[in-house]
Amino acid sequence: MKMKELMERSGTNNFGFAKAFLEDGIREINMMIEESVATAKTSIVKDQRYYGMESSSITGLVKVLDISILDTTDSEYIKIPRIVNIASVDKDSA
Repeated sequence: MKMKELMERSGTNNFGFAKAFLEDGIREINMMIEESVATAKTSIVKDQRYYGMESSSITGLVKVLDISILDTTDSEYIKIPRIVNIASVDKDSA
């Protein structure tokens, strides 16, 4: 639905008022939504690149926030940086 249609339904022609009202509504909806964060663990297998996310503790997975690996020598978790939306470099740059 476009802003013009929302303004017609609400009976106003003041764009600033309608925009502010819409932003307030979206902000209020975001505040009411409950966040659910789960933690899952798995073992690393040599020469395996992909791992499934079928654990019963993470059903309904929407987004992976971070991934860490347990360093057995230091007993500390080391975060693995994520690379998101990197442009392909397969083409020549000439």
